[in-house]
Amino acid sequence: MSKKSTVTRPLTPAGEDARRAGGFARLMALGLGSFLCASLPPLAAAQGAPQPSATQDSTAAPDADADAGDAGTMNPAEAPSAAGPQTAEAVQSTAPSADDAQVVPTIAVPQQPAPVPATEQTASSPQIAEVIVTATKRSENVRDIPASIAVLSGEDLERRGAQDTADIVKLVPGANVTSTGDSPQRVTLRGISSDIGTSSTTGILFGNVSFTEAWAPVVSLDPNPFDMGSVEVLKGPQGTLFGASALNGAVRYVPTPPKFGEYELKWFGQYTSIHEGDAGPSYGAAVNLPFGDTLALRVMAFDRDSPGYIDNLRTGKKDVNRTDQKGARALLGWRPGDAWDILLTTAWQETDLRDVGIADNDQGRLETNDRPRASPNHTQYSMADLAVTWNGDWAQFVSDTSYIDKGGHNFFDASSRITGNGALSLTAQYYAGDSSTVGQEFRLVSVDDPQKRWKWVTGIFGWQQDVKNTLSVPLAVDVTPLATIIDALNLGPLSSLFNGSGSPVVLQTVGDVRIRELAAFGELTRRLGDSVELSLGGRLYRTQSGGQNAQSGVYVLAQQGSSPYVIDGEVKQQGFNPKASIVWHLNDDILTYGLVSKGFRVGGIQTGLTSSFGRSAAPETFKSDTLWNYEAGIRTQFLHNTLRLDLTGFLVDWKNPQSLQPDASGLSVYIDNVGGVRSKGADLSLQYLFPWAGLRLTNSVSYADTVTTKPFTTAAGDIYPSGTNWPLAPKWQTASTLSFLQPAGDWLLGGYATYTTIGKTVPTFGAHKIFGYHQLDLQFSVANARIEWLPEIALIVNNLTDERGITNAFTSGVPSPALAAEEYYYITPRAIGIRLMGRFGD
Repeated sequence: MSKKSTVTRPLTPAGEDARRAGGFARLMALGLGSFLCASLPPLAAAQGAPQPSATQDSTAAPDADADAGDAGTMNPAEAPSAAGPQTAEAVQSTAPSADDAQVVPTIAVPQQPAPVPATEQTASSPQIAEVIVTATKRSENVRDIPASIAVLSGEDLERRGAQDTADIVKLVPGANVTSTGDSPQRVTLRGISSDIGTSSTTGILFGNVSFTEAWAPVVSLDPNPFDMGSVEVLKGPQGTLFGASALNGAVRYVPTPPKFGEYELKWFGQYTSIHEGDAGPSYGAAVNLPFGDTLALRVMAFDRDSPGYIDNLRTGKKDVNRTDQKGARALLGWRPGDAWDILLTTAWQETDLRDVGIADNDQGRLETNDRPRASPNHTQYSMADLAVTWNGDWAQFVSDTSYIDKGGHNFFDASSRITGNGALSLTAQYYAGDSSTVGQEFRLVSVDDPQKRWKWVTGIFGWQQDVKNTLSVPLAVDVTPLATIIDALNLGPLSSLFNGSGSPVVLQTVGDVRIRELAAFGELTRRLGDSVELSLGGRLYRTQSGGQNAQSGVYVLAQQGSSPYVIDGEVKQQGFNPKASIVWHLNDDILTYGLVSKGFRVGGIQTGLTSSFGRSAAPETFKSDTLWNYEAGIRTQFLHNTLRLDLTGFLVDWKNPQSLQPDASGLSVYIDNVGGVRSKGADLSLQYLFPWAGLRLTNSVSYADTVTTKPFTTAAGDIYPSGTNWPLAPKWQTASTLSFLQPAGDWLLGGYATYTTIGKTVPTFGAHKIFGYHQLDLQFSVANARIEWLPEIALIVNNLTDERGITNAFTSGVPSPALAAEEYYYITPRAIGIRLMGRFGD
């Protein structure tokens, strides 16, 4: 913040034993691979030497170092240092130079200093390092940005053994993640949550590429953090720069780009065992290959075997919710001339969940006895992004072209939702969906010269997304002879009451929708004197979402008098999304800011339908919703930048929120707009570097009171007055980490203890309480840079106290309490893992 700082499939028991032994073997093979690679010269940076790099970002300040990465826009060489161990003192950092900049939090999020050897000493006093981000589509010191942004470094997430979004989000108070067995996971920021089946209120970005479906969600982005430069959590609307994909914020994954003129190989192997559950390995590797000084390729691949911990007593299978996940990323950087940078980014990931992790009780027993069939889930995505950048003397021009293909299908055993105890395999939910998205953005970004009063970014954006999905609820009853007779008699409408297997269809929806957005955006900043910056920005946009939803089945025949019943429609909207902010540097150590911003989300045709249990008819379309965010904050640093204390207050006003309305059966739902929601609260964060080398404390607290502002009646006939707590909006969340890094001769010992808490809330109106738990995670690591073949070794214990926290709950059934089904989702029990990590290179 200081202007003087540098901006820097099931198995037999024998098969299970063989798989576990294979996991250990793969892990040891990685260790042996480390030994065999010892003949490669160690990284120069292992001794604290600066990394070779190409020309710096022309949009950064003259003394700025490479930023935290930006897939699609940043220069390939401008990565945060992927160096191995540094000196212990360098981890704490002196006043950061252009060669030792680190990714550290703006809002205090728990992080551990990177393990380093104790071979060099620095004479300067330790200070909290600065971090550069590109979340605003230009390189900026994150503490100078008038917005709430939490940044977690990829290196820190690797050492924590983080594997998915849940491992990341729990470190950021004010953010939570939840999922169910029949829908993608959802991230909530500041209590502004999205319902199942609705477009997410929190955007998920890979670099500058949005992975959010603007209609019914198909697959959520959940990349492995390995070889990720950083993960940024942006609180508040991001509509000016990212459009309809980030109504109230975004989680932005920034991969490590290729580096020119430098060979690098890094790897990891991790083996995790879960209390009262299974065990399994995860491993991966990344390689950076230079081809001369102007071309470089960086490739990453991983394979994750995530252990299960839920037992299905009805089928007799244990640890059924096992996940098999694999993926790869490749980034090709080319610098054809001094002013040109070209970056091609590709990624692919595939995830197989063998069975949903649902328990049938809220007493902490990790078991279910009401599911006679497995509920597997398969998802995959692939993406490509081409960014062409021209760096001029006065501005940077960027062309960013992206394509995403996603698909998924799952079978969800819903027998218990009809029979209560699941004694009969009666019903199921089968879902299949795919989406394809193409985007193009052209933008100009001014060169940020501290001597000039103006800086700006402007651009145009076009985006198209096609979403197709099928949701079918058949009865597990074979009436093939009846279906055959109907077909023979050419009774066309009645044929829609049966599926291809001859089973009666209770209900089915088939959606085919196209969404488009065209926009022009810009943001202009004026420096007023030496201490004040005033920014105005906005996005002029036009959206349209339309297509058809064909409904069929017994429910539809009873409700509409025909089957199939087809809804055709389109929702068009145009508008202006404004943003204004002011920043005042009271002095080099204190900054205050104010921000007003707006977000929006696209409407569309109805994704659901009305059943005979509903109290009201489903509208054929649902409207767009909008959100205004007002916030003010103060950021301070004291004691020679070893203590930081930040406070942000916010008020969010959400108009016409899209809400999923289930009927009493729990099998039929539709989307409607339900009035208004208001969230008000604050974020408080503290960071402190102790005088003793390597000891750091970070603590952050978030409070959000999120309630409805207008009364409304649900599809089931329940009336909720204004002031009702909004779902998935806990009032309190905290995260605290005490980390250390201590040299012992040539060895470096490191570790952390992270304690997180989250308050109680409900997943849907009137539902069972969820959350309301705490979690303690520990890690201890040892490294020695002088023993080249020795990998860094870390022992990781997550959920040390084996807390049985509930992250989601669902109660359903035909309208009779005796037949109601209960479904609960628990956090992962105590998990103990060992992780080996190595790195070799020029």
